[in-house]
Amino acid sequence: MIVNAALRRQIRLQSSLFLILFIIVLCLLGWLSQLYPLNIDLSANQRNSLSEESQRLLSSIDKPLKITLFVSPNNENRDAFERLFLRFTQQQPLIEFKSLNPDLYPGLLTEHDIRFDGESLIEYQDRSEKLSQITEANLSTVIQRLLRQGERWLVFLQGHGERNPYSEANHDFSTFAAQLAGKGYRVENLNLTQTNSIPTNTDVLVLASPMVPLLPGEVDLLKAYLENGGNLLWLADPDQTIDGLERIEDLLTVEFLPGIIVDPNSQLLGLDRVDFALVTEYPRHAITQNISAVSLFPQSQGLAYHGDAETWEQLDFLVSGDSSWNETGAMKGKIYNGDHDDEINGPLNLGLTLSASHETDSGKQFKQRIAVVGDADFISNRYLGNGANLDIGVNLVNWLSHDDNLISISPRPAPDTQLELSQTAQIMISFGFLLVLPVLLFGSGLRIWLKRRKQ
Repeated sequence: MIVNAALRRQIRLQSSLFLILFIIVLCLLGWLSQLYPLNIDLSANQRNSLSEESQRLLSSIDKPLKITLFVSPNNENRDAFERLFLRFTQQQPLIEFKSLNPDLYPGLLTEHDIRFDGESLIEYQDRSEKLSQITEANLSTVIQRLLRQGERWLVFLQGHGERNPYSEANHDFSTFAAQLAGKGYRVENLNLTQTNSIPTNTDVLVLASPMVPLLPGEVDLLKAYLENGGNLLWLADPDQTIDGLERIEDLLTVEFLPGIIVDPNSQLLGLDRVDFALVTEYPRHAITQNISAVSLFPQSQGLAYHGDAETWEQLDFLVSGDSSWNETGAMKGKIYNGDHDDEINGPLNLGLTLSASHETDSGKQFKQRIAVVGDADFISNRYLGNGANLDIGVNLVNWLSHDDNLISISPRPAPDTQLELSQTAQIMISFGFLLVLPVLLFGSGLRIWLKRRKQ
């Protein structure tokens, strides 16, 4: 082929056209990557991506939310903070994020009382909160609080030996109450002998295993509260005093089974006792739909529901294992299933919910929610940290207060942050680095020196 001037011009034209088209394609790909970003998280446990809980929380945002990070250019955590906030903005377009150098905005620091380098301000509608310890769990918790419409009042009935949300005793609820307070709940105690009424702003009333009978007037107030559509969480230990509460049982058509639930599978946890019920599988319910971990219920009792669909919409959400039963005999020595006539084989219902529709005087519809659990110990200071107990407790309160979209956010642990070596492996590594490697380096150097000397 003869290469002449015309062919050269044609080749240059084709090359130029190819280069122009190639640049156009790159620009289009860059533009599309901005419109449709694609992130692939290859880290262990997907810890560089938002958890499913955070994603569900962000999906409930329906109005603009602003995040302002006050961080100096010299802050070593600046890039990590900005990457975390950008994950939130990518998941929810209604989130507006900006990073500011605090040295350039002294007026904003004074206005919002920003005191630390790396502190952030989260604003939603007319509410705002500051966040200094920036993690996914902390940020999701702040957003969770801001999404709540007004305060949520969680009221604990007191005066009858119930569990106390302010006491740090092992059997009380101070740790659980602190968790709820951090999520935007207002936790209060209520003694009906002093107030003679249940406050109208009560979102959830908690009856936590009373040990002495309620007075008839107190039962009347509790019954009226339920008949008017109030939400109730009843935590009932086997040793609670049921005297005076029979009318509440009849109203809810719930029966507490005799005895204590025995579960031989509890010994798989290394326990030397069997009066702990393990829940490993959960019925389909909004409270437990995202929970897969085991939960532990010490000395619990079974429940039975005798109502109909016309009165309550009833669902189970906690059920013991197939090998469990309610032991009605003495909890000592050898314990056998079926040695008493009133013992029932598992699975046994540990927790159930009741729902009913009501109408206000103005004609507005609202939903009443009630939960009954045959154990109060599972959210006590002593047992709250076991398995999924905390998540179940928080989700239970969220469901009762009609905050179904607000869930318990737990930090995602990294499984590869620790390297555990046996003593043999440690000796081998030490031997290799302290003896074998130096000998090899010395031998290699000696060999090179001898070879060059011979040359």
